[in-house]
Amino acid sequence: MKTNKVKSFAKINLALHVTGKLTSLHKIESVVKFIELHDTIFIKKINSDKHKISFNGNFSKNIKKDNTVNKLFEILEKKKILNNKKFQIKIKKNIPHKTGHGGGSMNAAKILNFLIK
Repeated sequence: MKTNKVKSFAKINLALHVTGKLTSLHKIESVVKFIELHDTIFIKKINSDKHKISFNGNFSKNIKKDNTVNKLFEILEKKKILNNKKFQIKIKKNIPHKTGHGGGSMNAAKILNFLIK
């Protein structure tokens, strides 16, 4: 089956204003700019009973199982949106995690956007 390649660009906050607090997260208003730094995501439909999600690259160390991409697939499975289709996701991490550049959330957003199309 065909492997699709998607770029997931980092962002920087040009302006950030905290407007309140939820239970464990802050409500924010932000102006962002996407930059050339990006993770590369390889997406392939597979014949398997579960999704295969892996990370490699300079900033793949210490990415936990409880990450945004795994959470995305948990939600899609729970809501039965993928109709029993399974995917292999390989993410080459060039964006450092936990730096505020949107690496994990942008990865999940790009994968979701790809699946919608």
